[in-house]
Amino acid sequence: MPIKKLKTSSNEEFKHRGRIQAQGEKLDESEAWSQNEPPTKNEGIEMAEKLKNKIPAVQATIREGAFDALKRFIIQAAKNGGVSAFVSKSFDVKGTEHERVDLEVRKGIAFIDV
Repeated sequence: MPIKKLKTSSNEEFKHRGRIQAQGEKLDESEAWSQNEPPTKNEGIEMAEKLKNKIPAVQATIREGAFDALKRFIIQAAKNGGVSAFVSKSFDVKGTEHERVDLEVRKGIAFIDV
């Protein structure tokens, strides 16, 4: 299922917004959503995969466990009807100080099961 388009105009106000980020000492990359329908579980997993493929392979490998934990979180959220804003959760890379994958649900809900 394709991910819904992000907003095209700064005047548009969407009901559901958030992002998944790969953060660290040498990395700051993200995949965001801003849409009228809540992102589904599958869309959340697709966004995580898209982000993982966007960052350098070495950085993705370092964060493999963090991405897996994020996916488990998304799957569990879907079983519970999704998560409501405001959510800010970090999935830290063990053995590092700054390397992580972050999830932010800033508005609305995310990761519903359809």
